[in-house]
Amino acid sequence: MAKNFKIAGGHRDTVSSAENILKSGGNAFDAAISGVFSSMVCEYLYTGAASGGAMMVQKNGFSPSLIDFFVETPRSIQKNVGDFKTVYADFGDTKQEFNIGAGSVGVPGTIPGLIEVHKRYGSLPFSVLVEQSVHLAKKGSVTSKNQEYLSSVLSPVISNSPELLSLFQKDGSFLGAGERFFNKELGLFLEQFLYEDPTGFYKNEVCPLFYDTICEGGVISLKDLQDYTPKTRKPLVVKYRGCDIFMNPKPSTGGALIKEGLKDLSKIKNVSKKDVEAALFAISLLKDRDAVGSTTHLTVIDHEKNVASTTTTNGVGAGFIIPKTGVMPNNMLGEKHLNPHGFHAWKSKQRIPSNICPALVLGGKRGVVALGSAGSSRIISAILSVITNMLDHKMSLVDAVSSPRIHVEDGVLHCEPDGEKPKYGADEVVSWGDKNMYFGGVNACSFSESVGDERRDSVSV
Repeated sequence: MAKNFKIAGGHRDTVSSAENILKSGGNAFDAAISGVFSSMVCEYLYTGAASGGAMMVQKNGFSPSLIDFFVETPRSIQKNVGDFKTVYADFGDTKQEFNIGAGSVGVPGTIPGLIEVHKRYGSLPFSVLVEQSVHLAKKGSVTSKNQEYLSSVLSPVISNSPELLSLFQKDGSFLGAGERFFNKELGLFLEQFLYEDPTGFYKNEVCPLFYDTICEGGVISLKDLQDYTPKTRKPLVVKYRGCDIFMNPKPSTGGALIKEGLKDLSKIKNVSKKDVEAALFAISLLKDRDAVGSTTHLTVIDHEKNVASTTTTNGVGAGFIIPKTGVMPNNMLGEKHLNPHGFHAWKSKQRIPSNICPALVLGGKRGVVALGSAGSSRIISAILSVITNMLDHKMSLVDAVSSPRIHVEDGVLHCEPDGEKPKYGADEVVSWGDKNMYFGGVNACSFSESVGDERRDSVSV
């Protein structure tokens, strides 16, 4: 039985599923697949069976690879888009605009991606890796405080569909922390993967089932769904403080922006918070305006030192459930920051650029650190902060993740409370009263440490 492993993820049930697979003799890639399937249940507003993502993989003794299964645009531009509506999510100090409906759904890649990872790296049967998610959907998962907050913020999305709303309400009120979230229809849908060849079942049964509802948007064809192909990419690599840092390459934007920040900081001998601020201001000039999406990250290192670092996201969700599946699909074609040239204006089939950035830091005293973050554009500032905390300030992994963060958005510096009261250069500063999910959710592991970000009620073992 494997004992020497590390896991960090966004929910206790996600981490438990991965842990059980490792204890049953599976490897890190098996555990990551199982954890992601369970996250489709217990982190329903963050990810799903019709979402997208990426996994950084390193088999012990081999170079890292990036498996890209992010959402992509359809093959052709559709002129008659249907079911595409605007809602506003209330974040307290600000309201943000989102577009939902069948016309907002991009071509999902998560299930094809997990199937591809299993084909290349898995050791246990695929059905074994899905079992726990089936059980979890039927018995229910416990709602965290962070999920309670997010369901309140995204209530306009949830309330768009009576079927969706019924999942999140009990006796007419939204589920609170500690109450169980059930999705028995999702359990029955996932259960079919226990008895079928996953590749054939997904293309021949799942895709037509998804298409029957998504087609109402007039955007995606059945062929788009069935032809989706995960891509293996050579990671973007940057050297920093004697370590090699492997990140998500283009067409993702996150890795390239973090690389720019590290390049600036590498010229400075003693990096301060003010230096990180300057790097983030420089990065902010290169990226598009931010929006708040829902994302989660799972990191696994097994006893043989195999590494799987996985980020998945559903945007804010499309605001409806695909019948007979319990699945709310993504709304990536309705996210303004992912469509800077306008909605439904892509020139050809392509991956949608995103900031997700599963990463590996190789070298130094820890040997390897696998990490990633939730948080849209805050993914960039969160990962940059953790890396500099580890390599410049020699913090433990726990302290590197927990330490107060800063973020730059629209020329404004946002700061978590910091007892050291660092001096900043920004003209406009927003000082937050406490650590907050706004600043991302980094889940990270080394061979000897693991940490789940407290900002999002994450868990580690």
